[in-house]
Amino acid sequence: MKKSPHAGVYVLKLEIIMSNFIGNVLKLVSGSVAAQILGILLVPIVTRIYSPDDMGVFQLFVAVSGILVIFSTFSYQFAIMLPKSEEDSANVFFLSSILVTFISILIAVAVIIFPEDIEHIIEYIFHTKGSSKYLIYLPVIVFFNGLFFVQNYWLSRKLRFGVIAGSRVLNALSAKLLQLIPFWTASPLGLIVGYTLGYGLADLSMLRGVREDFKVFRKISVKKMKEVAIEYKNFPLFSSWSTLANTISPQVPTFLLAYFYSTSVVGYFSLANQVVNMPMGLVGTAIQQVFFQKISEVKNGNSSGDMKAIVSEVYKKLILIGIFPMILLLILGEEIFTFAFGKNWYVAGTYVKILVPFIFLVFLALPISTLYSVFEKQKVWFTYSTALLISRFVALAIGGIYAKSAEFSLCLFSFTGVIFALWNNAYLLNLVGISKRKSLEILVKYTAIGAVISIPVILLETLSANFYIIMLAAIIITPIYYGIALRDDPTFKKIFSAFLVNIKNRT
Repeated sequence: MKKSPHAGVYVLKLEIIMSNFIGNVLKLVSGSVAAQILGILLVPIVTRIYSPDDMGVFQLFVAVSGILVIFSTFSYQFAIMLPKSEEDSANVFFLSSILVTFISILIAVAVIIFPEDIEHIIEYIFHTKGSSKYLIYLPVIVFFNGLFFVQNYWLSRKLRFGVIAGSRVLNALSAKLLQLIPFWTASPLGLIVGYTLGYGLADLSMLRGVREDFKVFRKISVKKMKEVAIEYKNFPLFSSWSTLANTISPQVPTFLLAYFYSTSVVGYFSLANQVVNMPMGLVGTAIQQVFFQKISEVKNGNSSGDMKAIVSEVYKKLILIGIFPMILLLILGEEIFTFAFGKNWYVAGTYVKILVPFIFLVFLALPISTLYSVFEKQKVWFTYSTALLISRFVALAIGGIYAKSAEFSLCLFSFTGVIFALWNNAYLLNLVGISKRKSLEILVKYTAIGAVISIPVILLETLSANFYIIMLAAIIITPIYYGIALRDDPTFKKIFSAFLVNIKNRT
């Protein structure tokens, strides 16, 4: 049967789109790869300096500051990508920056005037003392973190993904290095100061890219900022609360585990979450940045392409990238954590095994979740996020009240997350007309491949073989899996090959 010439043109256009898309993703993922890897490798040193209790207190600080950051921007940063005109986008950018500054000042006033009252509240809820000496860093991190997000979206609109990549690496690496400075001593203060200064340095790095647009910023006016604030009012009215719910949802375990158990349990959970989400989040967030920019252009008519085809390709690549590492963690969680982070962190490995199914599905949803903004489905996102938040709270509360077991509480938390993530992914794919059956076929196919190839590791673990032998088997199996993935998927092969070339050119 003769192929239509239109089909050939369509395929060519899709290949060009995916080629540009892949190139931008690579700028974010592989920029200064050595520094990114070094940042991850520093985690085992950090865990040997700080105790689970120190990590737990630090995680509480991060959780509280993360919630305040959501209010600091009113979610207007998400609207930076949407205006067709540069003038409107610049006004949204400045509006977001002004809001961040104002909210940070309010928080500073509160912690200076009412430090004892705030400390009593924290001690009552989380059973931790001495928090007042950390409060002064709260407005600083809200300011730095808020500006980081605002500049991030502006630079994404301007396609300066190299600047974003560099700032992310600087953030991760500088934070970890500063946390290792002996001056801070082994206490939560060292973790908090390093975290705060890491974002400050990243902001300065991003500012180099933003200042190239000073000519556009001359068109900023109070009148225009009021106009865009009204035009994109759905973001503070709905997206802020949805984003808040999404921010609180992963922090619910931090708050409730501290309330029902201890900050040490929070520390175990924090490390488990951090270690898995660091590499997965690096890839997922990088793809999200480029995906949002590309899909927004296609929807606005500023770029050619088919949304369904682009989303389908991205979803498939996410499954290919994420499924095998998740299977290995499911098999070797405790052993890997004990070896990498010390015997004090064995429990964190158990927590990882519990969280793996949920984390994998969240990884798949991270880039495509921007479709809520692209299709202006903020109300649906708000409803979903609120329901997820409530279900997580109920699951952990039931575990804390009746089971008195952190592991059981996290099992309920993970199970609830899996159910909601499955619905969320199906809804997002349906927005662009992707068949649920097709996405399920891809998921099942590569899950099965990963499971079959993992059989030697599973057998060795069952037979209680030496850990180093098991790890050697895992190291051998890893390239086999990705080799099969490369053979079966030409586009993924192009991504991997370009990734290696990018690393070679930068080293």
